[in-house]
Amino acid sequence: MTELALPAQQSAEMASASKEAEAAVLGACLLATPAYDPVADTAQVMGDGDWSHPPHETIWRAIVTLHGRSRPTGVPLVEAELRRTGDLDRVGGTDQLAHLATQACTAAEAGHYAEIVHGYARLRRYQQALVRGMQTARHSDPAGVADAIAAHQAELEHLAADRSGDDEMFGRFGDGLDDHLAGLETTVEAAAITGLSDLDAVLKLRPGNVVVVAGRPAMGKSAMTLGVALANAASGRPTLVHSLEMGREEVTNRVLAAKARVGLHHLMEGGSAVTDDDWTRIARRLPDLRELPLWMDYSPRITPGRVRSRITSLIRQTGRAPLVVIDYVQLMYTDQRSARQSTYERVSEVSRELKIIGEETGAVIFCCAQLNRGSEHREGKRPQVSDLRDSGQLEQDASGIILLHREDAYDPESSRAGESDLILGKNRNGPTCTITVAHQFHYSRLRDMAPEAEEHQAS
Repeated sequence: MTELALPAQQSAEMASASKEAEAAVLGACLLATPAYDPVADTAQVMGDGDWSHPPHETIWRAIVTLHGRSRPTGVPLVEAELRRTGDLDRVGGTDQLAHLATQACTAAEAGHYAEIVHGYARLRRYQQALVRGMQTARHSDPAGVADAIAAHQAELEHLAADRSGDDEMFGRFGDGLDDHLAGLETTVEAAAITGLSDLDAVLKLRPGNVVVVAGRPAMGKSAMTLGVALANAASGRPTLVHSLEMGREEVTNRVLAAKARVGLHHLMEGGSAVTDDDWTRIARRLPDLRELPLWMDYSPRITPGRVRSRITSLIRQTGRAPLVVIDYVQLMYTDQRSARQSTYERVSEVSRELKIIGEETGAVIFCCAQLNRGSEHREGKRPQVSDLRDSGQLEQDASGIILLHREDAYDPESSRAGESDLILGKNRNGPTCTITVAHQFHYSRLRDMAPEAEEHQAS
């Protein structure tokens, strides 16, 4: 019994301390003067749900409402605002507002006390996350342990990456201008490469970019993104591939085909179909393949939490944010796993989470995505960004969108047989354009059209 009473006592003491700090902050805001207004400083630190005492949150909302209208936030006007919204009695009436004013810290200290309140709020969220982790552990089955751990780890990392009160996100424009100009003298190295020279020249990948590679079935999405992963890893950059659609054997065969220039159909059939020349080519490439900074995850159940967990693990291991390939995004699950979520809601949530993960970790994320049949009913059958299936959120969140198109997929006699168009329908880092590459699907790869580039890539 004693062991259980101590945490309860600590919780009560923490709630009391948080309540006192909240009263000090609110009191200062209720005594604000034109000469020094602590409301803005407090709002910069405090986040939604930071107030432990519900009446305090209600009073704070009234203060923020008045402040947003450029009105004073003294007791009389806050009382009038609470009366207008019908909340005055719920917060304790005028007597409670007057009592808070007597507990005020100085206006200069309001930001400091707000930091204390926010710290207690983070501590409560941490405790709640641990409780949820225990509840999940009690209800998880053995097959779902990895996903449960990844989701819990992602939640804790999100709490650790608290952005409230980050002064680096706010300031005068001119304060950082000289440093920015000095930085322009140095060429910015791409955060990742695709291995396709023309695409790299216009895509200019930056940390946190999310690129969607979309197309109808059999257009080469997997071949392209796996090629991007191999090229990036070959440059020495850490690379992570989440293959939801293909298993280990199929992915390994595609990698061997692409790097050793061995017919994919030989490897898929195996046995006598793999010739002596094939084995020689494979043996030549094995030392490099074994040393590639390339990590694979073949789990068919991938969530944003698991992606974040893998990324942070690689950052700790390599000291650098990886390029991440997800094949493909519409097969991902959310960490919520709500049975009531529609496909649209699920894909939208996954898209938003991947964008946040990219921004917070600095990883470049390539996502394969399916297109609807809209392009097949269009003259020329060229895809458009609006053809993205299941969610417009993908279009909104992506830094770049590459649409794959092959004329010979619809017309085998086309004069452009063997060519693929990479249509940049969106590109925040450069122009939108169409880049033509050669597809060699017998090697499961896309290649630059330029002869000199082909010679370099084949070496």
